[in-house]
Amino acid sequence: MALKAPRRLPMSLNRNTSSYSRSLAHRAYDLPERRTRRRREYWLRTSRKCSKFASLIASEFRAWLLIGTGTFLIAVLLALLFAPLFNVRQITVHRQDPRIDLDEIQQTLSPLFRQRLLLVTKNQVSAMLQIEYPDIDAVEIAKIYPSTLDVTIHVEPVAATIVIDDHGTLFSDSGALAGSGSYSYITHTGTFVTSPIPLALGTTLPTLRLTDWGIRPQNRMKALPPDFIEHIFLARDSLRTDFGLLTQGITVYVRAQEFHIRTNKVVLWFDLKSPLSEQFQRFREFLKTVSLDQVKMYIDLRIVDKIIYQ
Repeated sequence: MALKAPRRLPMSLNRNTSSYSRSLAHRAYDLPERRTRRRREYWLRTSRKCSKFASLIASEFRAWLLIGTGTFLIAVLLALLFAPLFNVRQITVHRQDPRIDLDEIQQTLSPLFRQRLLLVTKNQVSAMLQIEYPDIDAVEIAKIYPSTLDVTIHVEPVAATIVIDDHGTLFSDSGALAGSGSYSYITHTGTFVTSPIPLALGTTLPTLRLTDWGIRPQNRMKALPPDFIEHIFLARDSLRTDFGLLTQGITVYVRAQEFHIRTNKVVLWFDLKSPLSEQFQRFREFLKTVSLDQVKMYIDLRIVDKIIYQ
């Protein structure tokens, strides 16, 4: 068995042959399988030569390729960081709620103009917007090079309509001040928001009447703690599911930290000083001895050791 692949003899070692010898060799060795083998060996020799040449070229120019690629990447990075072409020149705002004022958003984000688009982050945009819009739930940004910043704003959904008891000032049932064309709402986190147009169209929202407030609620301020709103809705739902009482109105006393729920039969007084479960337990004990038909006005569930009703 040969250790190396067979190769042709050099031209210097070749000798002249007669036509008879050539014809004899042709008949003996020019077979189809031999021709196939020789053809395969030819392509193998060609591929080895090409691979050796390619490896030689690669070894010679690998360093230059690395230098060229690194130079290109550095040039692109420097252009993104320092070229005026990649400054923020346009901010596109997409809102998910009509209470977001596009002009105010543009004014709030105006410090971003002339900044490098590459360096603008989602946290930076969100922090700037949270100052003016505390009811923002999420902010998404997209960078459209060379100079456009795309901002999408999601706000907290409104949880209830607000009617402010303003010592004789007239409000409609929808929470709008008579003649003002402004509507008032509150979110689940307790942020008071106003809008020139009705929000949550197609959805029936509960109405909270705010009274006994120290500072009159203003747009985008925290009017109620989140746990206060949670207690109100839990009490409303428990009255409906456990006692069959339908809520017709809710009055919230902000400074006193209590709320009164007016149902189809009676008004119940709750507060935040004792757990809601204990107040409902008092109501259950009360129903064992007194019928709701005997109550004319209200049942006070706030006191620990007794229940007052009238």
